[in-house]
Order: sequence, then C-alpha cells, then structure tokens
Amino acid sequence: MSDKFNKVFSVSVEPDELLLLNETGFEPIIQLKKGQLLLFDGSSIRDNWRTLGVDWLIEPRVAHQNLAKPDVAGLGASTFVVSPKFSHLFLSGFGKNIELLECNLNDEQWFAFNVVGFDKALNEDHTMRNIRNGKPSRVGKFKKMVLTKNAIDNPELFRIREVGLQYFTTDAKNSLYTLVKENNIKGLYFNKVEIV
Repeated sequence: MSDKFNKVFSVSVEPDELLLLNETGFEPIIQLKKGQLLLFDGSSIRDNWRTLGVDWLIEPRVAHQNLAKPDVAGLGASTFVVSPKFSHLFLSGFGKNIELLECNLNDEQWFAFNVVGFDKALNEDHTMRNIRNGKPSRVGKFKKMVLTKNAIDNPELFRIREVGLQYFTTDAKNSLYTLVKENNIKGLYFNKVEIV
C-alpha cells in the first residue's frame, strides 16, 4: 500500500472561516430515548443509523461575519459531512473503512463520514510527545508527530487511536486529499505530516 502515495496530511476545518454543522435541537433527545448516542469512535454504526438532522451552527460571536457554507463541513468536532453537490464522488467505493451516513440539512441529503477502525501508524521512535509537569499535555499531545508509511492501511481517510479525534489522508489516487484538490471542493484544510 505504501508505494501508492508519497505524502500524508492531517485534515481539519476552519471554524473562523466556514460554517460548521451541528445536530438539530431534538437529535440528542431522540438519541437518549433510543439509547443510541452519536459517537464516531471507530465502531461501525451503519446498521443502527437513521437519517441525522443537522443544521448550520451559528454562534453569536461569528453570526455577523457572514461565514461561507462549505462543500464539506465539520460536524462539530466529530467528523465531516459532504454536500449533495460532491457526495457522488464518495458514494461509490471511496474507502473500505468508510461508512457514509445520511444526514438531512433543510431537506438536502448530505453524508457524514464514519471512519471504522484505526490504523496503527504512529511511529513512537520518531514521535516526540508533549510532556508538561511529568504528564502528557491534553491540549497539544505532540511536539513532533511522525507516522510510519508502511503501516497506513487506509490511504483514503484514516484515524490513529493514540492521536485522538484527528483525521488523516494521503495523496493516493481516490484519497480525500486528491478528490478535494481535483474537484476544487471547499471546506477542508490539509497539513503535511512527517512520515518515515
């Protein structure tokens, strides 16, 4: 797999530049009632999924800034949701570890990415953890994060358990990074990650 890409990127959204999505007001109540809280924790949730109601998150401090609506939006800090305009790119075999889960935004069908499982790609020999007062920092876990290229099994989009709630992609054909760049999709930012 490692010969199919040369670069790895962390994936993020910029909440000060583009709008984020949030569950509609009643969603947490419905989830509590059914005993199915929404968690993007690496587990498959396709079999228990029902269409999730989402809406644009407008905070009072940024409401006056007229933030743009992205093509791929962050769903809070949990995951990413792709618009109907570009969902066709991801619905036909995007990644073997990706579940695309239907969301409803004002009667439009958007799809949330659920990354199932974790790649074991953190290179402990080259990574430098951020230690404060003898304990790992909760804010910035790493002074330097390095991934092992050969340990990346899912180049399209993946997560690493030890890193926390962060997503990664590569420059492989059909990866999130490549599809976003080739189709000029707005909403995601990519930061290069060191690999060995």
